[in-house]
Amino acid sequence: MLKTHLSNASKGIFIGLILSIVFSFLNSPSTYMPLSPSSAVGQWMQAHEIHGALVMLYCMLIWASIGLLFSFGTVLFAKDWSLLRATLSHYLLMLFGFLPLATLGGWFPVQISFYISVIIEFSLVYLVIWAASYHIYKKKVEEINQQLQGKA
Repeated sequence: MLKTHLSNASKGIFIGLILSIVFSFLNSPSTYMPLSPSSAVGQWMQAHEIHGALVMLYCMLIWASIGLLFSFGTVLFAKDWSLLRATLSHYLLMLFGFLPLATLGGWFPVQISFYISVIIEFSLVYLVIWAASYHIYKKKVEEINQQLQGKA
């Protein structure tokens, strides 16, 4: 399990790096910036003249944390829990884990109206996914029950 989490942390760093390269190129074609200088964290780091290597290390830690968060999230569905409990636990883990990490990574603005809209959209997406999963699993259980009754 530790190996899986370390692998997912590495994947988080790799994906974060690729995304930072793409977004840096789009927003600042002359200089690579792993962290958006217009974000609250980016502005703070510029104001305090944080060395670029430390900014990169900071970003890598955030990206690794996001990879670990997603890794822990998949573990919830491997537990012997109901679909509702697993989905709700995953929702809360992602909401209270990803939103702060994305903010610290400079991806989200620090605005209450933005967070409210993200939470509403996030909640609706989870509700739709849970409802679809519920119906799919319910149909599978009914099919298995019919097969078992046919063999009895």
